[in-house]
Amino acid sequence: MALGTPQLLPVAAASEPAPAPKLAAPESDPEALAQAEAAETGQPVEVLAQRTEASQVFANPDGTFTQDTYALPQFVRQNQKLVPIDTTLRTNADGSLSPKATEVDVRLSGGGEGPLATVVRDGRSMSWSWPEPLPKPEVDGDTLTFGNVLTDVDLKVRTSSAGFSSLLVVKTAEAAADPALKQIELDLESDGLAVSADDHGNLKAVNPAGEEVFTAPTPLMWDSTAAAPAAPAARSARSAPTGPPPPADEFEPGHGAQQAAMGLSVEDGKLTLAPDQALLTGKDTTYPVLIDPAVSGSRHSWTIAYKKYPNSSFFNGANWGSSGTTTARVGFENETNGLARSFFRMNTANLWSTNKVVSSATFRIKNTWSWSCTDRTVELWQTAAISASTTWNKQPTWAKKQSSVNQSLGWGSGCPAGNLAFNVTAGAKDAIAGKWSILTLGLRASSETDVYAWKKFDANSAVMSTTYNTVPNVPNSLDTVPSSGGCDTVAPYTTIGNTDVTLTAKVSDPDGGTVRAQFRLWGTNNLAGGAEIFNQIVSVTSGSVAKVKVPKATLQTHLAAAKGNFGWKVQALDASASSAWNPASATCRFDFDPNRPSNPPTISSQQFPDGSDGWPANTGRARTAGTFILGNGGINDVKSYEYWTDWDPTVRTVTPSTDLDGDGRIDAKVVLTPPSAGSQRIYVRSLDAALNRSDRASYLFYADGLAIPDKAGDLNGDNNADLYGVRSNGELWLYPGQGNGYVGTGATASNSDFTGAGITHRGDWTGDGFEDLIAAIPGDGGKSLQLYPNNGVGWACTEQDEQADGHSHACQYERQELNVFDEANNHWKNADQILAIGDVDGPLDTDNDGIIDVDGYPDLLVKEGNFLWLYFGSDSLYLDTTRAPVLLGSGGWPNYDLVAPGDRNGDGRVDLVARHKTSGELRLYQGRGPSGEGLGDNHTVIGSGWTSAHRPLFTAVPDAGSDGKAGIFATGSDGNLHYHSNLSGSGVVVGTGGWLDFRSLS
Repeated sequence: MALGTPQLLPVAAASEPAPAPKLAAPESDPEALAQAEAAETGQPVEVLAQRTEASQVFANPDGTFTQDTYALPQFVRQNQKLVPIDTTLRTNADGSLSPKATEVDVRLSGGGEGPLATVVRDGRSMSWSWPEPLPKPEVDGDTLTFGNVLTDVDLKVRTSSAGFSSLLVVKTAEAAADPALKQIELDLESDGLAVSADDHGNLKAVNPAGEEVFTAPTPLMWDSTAAAPAAPAARSARSAPTGPPPPADEFEPGHGAQQAAMGLSVEDGKLTLAPDQALLTGKDTTYPVLIDPAVSGSRHSWTIAYKKYPNSSFFNGANWGSSGTTTARVGFENETNGLARSFFRMNTANLWSTNKVVSSATFRIKNTWSWSCTDRTVELWQTAAISASTTWNKQPTWAKKQSSVNQSLGWGSGCPAGNLAFNVTAGAKDAIAGKWSILTLGLRASSETDVYAWKKFDANSAVMSTTYNTVPNVPNSLDTVPSSGGCDTVAPYTTIGNTDVTLTAKVSDPDGGTVRAQFRLWGTNNLAGGAEIFNQIVSVTSGSVAKVKVPKATLQTHLAAAKGNFGWKVQALDASASSAWNPASATCRFDFDPNRPSNPPTISSQQFPDGSDGWPANTGRARTAGTFILGNGGINDVKSYEYWTDWDPTVRTVTPSTDLDGDGRIDAKVVLTPPSAGSQRIYVRSLDAALNRSDRASYLFYADGLAIPDKAGDLNGDNNADLYGVRSNGELWLYPGQGNGYVGTGATASNSDFTGAGITHRGDWTGDGFEDLIAAIPGDGGKSLQLYPNNGVGWACTEQDEQADGHSHACQYERQELNVFDEANNHWKNADQILAIGDVDGPLDTDNDGIIDVDGYPDLLVKEGNFLWLYFGSDSLYLDTTRAPVLLGSGGWPNYDLVAPGDRNGDGRVDLVARHKTSGELRLYQGRGPSGEGLGDNHTVIGSGWTSAHRPLFTAVPDAGSDGKAGIFATGSDGNLHYHSNLSGSGVVVGTGGWLDFRSLS
């Protein structure tokens, strides 16, 4: 019997949020590094951080990228590494055997007592046991043979990428007469699964939410009858093919084999097979007879439609012989009068979710067998979706032909097996336009009556290679030199004196490399007349500031027509695409007065070098103090300087005191500490003795992200765990932790309304080292999941550079919506609670070289009624990018509140604490694996008295008391805030009065 798992890939696109924010310095961006190497070597370079179980991305020398998406997985995650799938068996310490690397954990018997086979996925398992002790097996690659489990009956087991297959080999008629073969009864055990079979013998094992984890179609058996060679149908000028037939696979019925379906039932811990006795003992039966309930499957999917069995499903190759098949088929063969078509589901979510422009797409698949070397045409079509219900009689609609290939490979040395390549560019572009997560492709022969068109393909080799260019980002950080303070679109405008004016903007491309910036400038008050007076394109490295100088002579020439006011805008371009203009409709405006001297101050810093040419290789980190030297810019009677920053608009004054940079002029210095990573600006103007102000100088610099992320729970960077709370009026408040379980004075921490919202924070979701806030915000269509980036001091950002109470909060990124590709994976619309639990699955080494290629990402729990779901974070805003959410436990969660204590037992895995609202019981669930194993299973009771009446709200923090132990903040029925060290004890009051006004804590 073969075992596997059903397909769970998304089938429909959800709404599209903006691309995920990234705060890493440009030189550390994996795409940019790969593209630079590709340009230097002239060869494609893999972006290892983008490798997944079923896809790879390559940077090309011409600046484009190619994504290879496979129909079936090529790699598997194992001990925080991606390793190639390898079904070769190896012996475990207990004497059992397991394949080296497969999608499903498989453990096979090494002989003796115990299960024949056990399969495990996401902590849920199913085991089969032979009724008697097994002999020690012979091992051959991926196959075990247990000899003579009955007289002249061998039991074979073969592993696959998604499970295993078993096969009873009945060698003789005498063996077939054994009463033990009238019904074959296997012991069946499961953990976290309900196993059942329908009237047709289809078996399924489902989790408590009804999701199929393991499946099996109606079991089959067959004999060894061989078909007599059949001559091909008459055709012009063709000779019959010669040469040996393809090698037979013992786990598949041979041509001409007699076949029969078997009965299968599941009851009282037994799986019972009922072999067809007419075939097993028939007078025309050729031995050996092979008996198998064909069970197979995968979360990726392809299928065959086979006219000979018009109502049979071969989804993921299941039901084709004993172990299923990984061989796709097209065309007609007259040995068994079989006519086949094959279908493949290709994941295209990454194409449209990240604003890509496709230049070409090719579907490649290895043609392993043809009827002869005579070329015959096979067609590739875009079809409707496939499922486990797809059969010959229930085929998807053949919607649009993509291309065809007239070639035959795999017959012999004259036409050895090799890839056929089909142009599928139109399909890829349709997927982008329609925002499809899946593009389904169908293969069929142009002639379905010509046996020379019969072909076999290796389904494992099916890959869609899409070459694309990502649209450049819209330019930002627009300003002028001298500075106009940003992009002014409404009066009053900054006046610039008698000098050249440099237009500046930061331009970037998600693909990295070189980006061009196009600047256009008008005499604004003559805009209706189309008076464009400047249009120039410059090239810079992605992530740098592009600059063009507009000569003051040009401005003076058009001064009268423009009435002294000029407007400009900018867009970014790469080799084949362009961003939107910024501003989109208005222009950035400034006044120009040639009669006003222009001598803005100079600004420099060793700790934070000038960033106008891009992110410097050596610059300070966020929250690190830096000294900035202010020079007079050529004005000799400067008496003071006024300065402010984009994170603090308060205008402050400093007096020059000494020559700090060795240029012989008296300078001033200020010490500033940028609170967050990314681009920052300081603005300075000088004042003379008569208090005349100079033009404003702007100094752009960058702060690197934190070398070590803030510790869990720390929101403001002081190394103490902090507390967020939502009041009844919807305001979010931050209470800074004091490191001893107490909290300081609270303050509002966001401009957003959190009325009715559930909030949670644990982990850095934006890559800057700061712990961010996730909120479930109620709405008409249910709750939405919103990411509020932390600006480094605990402010939950809604807009970039937003203002509150007259103060700038220097937000690098705005609020983003978290989503899913497959709407069936959205469990937060009606969620009772969300909980950021930390990183469950850890970082990833994608090429198995011992170097981490993908950092770990925070993960999220969603409690939806009876069920608890684990979502895995990634660099995408889609929480099913790497895999579908995993159901934890067996249900029964409605009356529980959950908190995240971190790693309570020191085993490197995050744990979970739950309290029963009514009984007050406090439970600890200890994490055991990368798929959330242990977080919903066995628990230990660690406390009592935690009823919601006694402690209405509570939340856990890993180290609020600076003692290395998780603690709990909880509101009390007395209206106070209590702190419980180590999740226990009666607690101490750390906040008095008013805490019953809060509706959510985190």
